Amino acid sequence: MSLNKRIFIGTFLTIDIEKHLTQIKKDFGGVISGRWVKKSNLHLTFKFIGDVPVERIHALKEVLSGIIDVDIDTEIYLKGLGVFPNINQPKILYLKVKPTKELLDIQKEVEDRLYILGFKKEIKRFIPHITINRIKEAKISQLMEKLQKYEEKSFGSQKRVRINIIESILNREGAEYRPIV
Repeated sequence: MSLNKRIFIGTFLTIDIEKHLTQIKKDFGGVISGRWVKKSNLHLTFKFIGDVPVERIHALKEVLSGIIDVDIDTEIYLKGLGVFPNINQPKILYLKVKPTKELLDIQKEVEDRLYILGFKKEIKRFIPHITINRIKEAKISQLMEKLQKYEEKSFGSQKRVRINIIESILNREGAEYRPIV
């Protein structure tokens, strides 16, 4: 029997946006209900992989060597809020990340390297984002108003990223994310 780990390739947010998140929670209270992501779990996903046998993780580390566990000078610029999959069926509230050439190149490199190991390439266009709430219910018209209010709001930027293979451990309180070393 093989033990699996639920994993993705991503980078944690290291800048302090606590005051912004506090304001967002206040502004969206009564508009959405759902689970807010813990500060320690805020991250940008380059590739969600899912369940992987533990014995394959070494191969993942090898194929991603040189881009994981190293500091990369690139900017994560946070501006505005959005929802997935769309405004009429919102399931995720997220901070928008400016899709810089560097971030798009990192995502493409991760996809290309994982393809070598037999992982399928993502069909959907990569939209860099930081999930902040998993929405259960929403008042759509009020949600649209709130999103418009935050359209030009800057939440800051991070000048470096450290890409990790990250394990997603599901429990009653929500997911917990830990880098695999």
